[in-house]
Amino acid sequence: PELQTERLLLRRMTMVDAEFYLKLFSDPEIVELTAFDPPNGIEGAKQELMEHCIRPFNENKGIRWGIVLKSKAELIGTVGYINWLKAKGHWAEIGYDLLAAYRRQGIMTEAMGEVMKYGFETMGLNRIEAFVNPVNIASIRLLQKLGFHQDGVLRERTHFHGRFIDDLCFSLLAKEFN
Repeated sequence: PELQTERLLLRRMTMVDAEFYLKLFSDPEIVELTAFDPPNGIEGAKQELMEHCIRPFNENKGIRWGIVLKSKAELIGTVGYINWLKAKGHWAEIGYDLLAAYRRQGIMTEAMGEVMKYGFETMGLNRIEAFVNPVNIASIRLLQKLGFHQDGVLRERTHFHGRFIDDLCFSLLAKEFN
């Protein structure tokens, strides 16, 4: 499904987006804060795009939208649901990324609001979860602004480049969504 806000078009990711995917997920800040190594060149980007964006949609296990700024008609980020478990609790995990030049402009707040509305109203979610690196203060503030509550700390849940990293778990319930 295609979603729109005042400034944004949220559209399905396709293989045509491989170069953008490579650029976005090669950003050193995104690599560090998400604890995922960058794609291995354009072929690696195509493989990851298929695995993380296209296949989950085709298999009805998730939705990852490309965020397009209407005024420029170009991709600037991604947002969407992964680990969508319909039968057990009606919940999904949300993930989001934005090119550095577009951060701190309210873009992700706008995109997430529309995606959360779609999740609760159309997908029938009861709970949306987000996992955040504790040093990612901007992401923590975004989630708090959107009404998410911190459920706890998953101590040393992630292993990246020889070190263990805690994950903060945030959630928002359908009954809490405005």
